[in-house]
Amino acid sequence: MRVVEERHLGLRVLRPAEEPPFDEVGDELLPPHWARLWPSALALAESRFPAGARVLEIGCGLGLPALAAARAGADVTAVDLSPTAVDLVRRSAARNGLTLRAEARSWTDLQGEWDLVLAADVLYGHRNVVELREVLPRLAPEVWLTDPGRPLTPELLADWDVTSAARGEVTLHRLRRR
Repeated sequence: MRVVEERHLGLRVLRPAEEPPFDEVGDELLPPHWARLWPSALALAESRFPAGARVLEIGCGLGLPALAAARAGADVTAVDLSPTAVDLVRRSAARNGLTLRAEARSWTDLQGEWDLVLAADVLYGHRNVVELREVLPRLAPEVWLTDPGRPLTPELLADWDVTSAARGEVTLHRLRRR
């Protein structure tokens, strides 16, 4: 696969040169969502991340928020179902001289607790909401979720204390455990 390098927020991000026809995992009937840098990822990456925090980005795709958190001094783990996406995140981290862990796995398989979970536009299917309602409370006391106003978002937010702020065409929701 040919890749191209783009610069966003002072970071070098690799992405496929052409849109891949289908992801190698999952049940999508469309080209893979991870292969594009979406407005939600850009907005989340603009956040001020706490240095030294243990940060997990789920459904990381190209990993721009994970890269930004690593640059801020966080201890970062990025996960995505796609091994190809994870490889590109690792290669982007290396190009930026950053250290992070990137793993091809489902968020439902995660064990451990982080200080903060990052998620950019992951509520595009009801299955994701159901899984995240189960998983997020055991992963971290705080979640930063950017979302373009998907109809399923209120269902996930109902379980948390939430502070929301518009970030251009998306909203940043900061969720804290009740």
